Amino acid sequence: MGDAVGARFRRHRWLPQASAVVLLAALVTGFVLVRAERRESHNTDALARACGGVLPADAVRALLPDDEWWRARTGPGPRGLVSCGVGADGGELDVTATPVLDAPLKGVRIEQITGDPYEREPRWGEDHRRADVQVTVACPGGLPGYPRPVRSFRVHGSLSGETTGAAPRDAVAPAVAAVADGLRVEHRCGGAPVRPADVKPFTGGAGEAPDDPADPADPADADGKATPESCRWFRTADLGAGWKPTGERDRGATHPAARGCDTGALKGTQALGVTSASWWGELLPEVRTEYGRELAAAGQGTPPHADARSFTVAAWAEARCAEGPGLHRVSVTGSEKGGLADRADALLGRYLEAAHCRDSKSLGTVWQ
Repeated sequence: MGDAVGARFRRHRWLPQASAVVLLAALVTGFVLVRAERRESHNTDALARACGGVLPADAVRALLPDDEWWRARTGPGPRGLVSCGVGADGGELDVTATPVLDAPLKGVRIEQITGDPYEREPRWGEDHRRADVQVTVACPGGLPGYPRPVRSFRVHGSLSGETTGAAPRDAVAPAVAAVADGLRVEHRCGGAPVRPADVKPFTGGAGEAPDDPADPADPADADGKATPESCRWFRTADLGAGWKPTGERDRGATHPAARGCDTGALKGTQALGVTSASWWGELLPEVRTEYGRELAAAGQGTPPHADARSFTVAAWAEARCAEGPGLHRVSVTGSEKGGLADRADALLGRYLEAAHCRDSKSLGTVWQ
């Protein structure tokens, strides 16, 4: 019976071929389904490995082709935070977190902190300007592992390549927000969670560069000239009758661990140059090294050079001001040495008084 049925099946004109087609279709369908299932599993695993597993699945699927095999990337970013992403042949999502570092000072001398004081920002510090979107997150408690306090970090993200969904660039925002909030929680920064709405394209807003040390919005002196805040302690009346500001632009600046001013006064043909500076916190060891010879000679009674064309004397003190314990220096430069050291000492007292300092200890004066 079975042999007869098999014989009839084989003699049928199209049934064997149709059965083969159905079987082949079933095999192909099964292969496609199994491959799609494996790809989905692979992509889910890639998401779990990329960026510490914080990337939102829906956001990434809107950015990357779901019919391709994704690859994950996670590693340290510039200066130790994170650089990560997930991508496929059709596109790549990259997210990078970097600390927001105060641009380091070129040096601690007065001419450096009142002039062009900052080193150029490293190249990686400008990458967020070229990214699709970015967000800056405050971390008041500070990030560990840096030689100077770091109280915020920046996360930026970009989409490269061609994606099947042609997603807008702001669709990167949920991924950037997720990485930023993960770091906020990991480092116990506090504050509100980072939301996708907080993530914006770079616009060159406030906080991207150190403030101009002579802000034109500052109150003006009697001649209508803007005075930097760090120079407002100096009054020409403290020098005696007849002294006037030089008429030149004063230079002054305040930094996280230093403050400086370079100014002066005129009386007839006499001219005096006056500088003031304070250092505290992390800069104190560098100041003691940079000014070591001068500090060692302060109060030792070393006379000025007899044949100098101009004379400069500096008065030093230790005092506790609003920023904490620090070193303070006032110098006076003039064409006549008579009374110059007394002027420097008196101006140093005025300077510390204006800053509401206490526990002052004079270290003496020293000629340059």
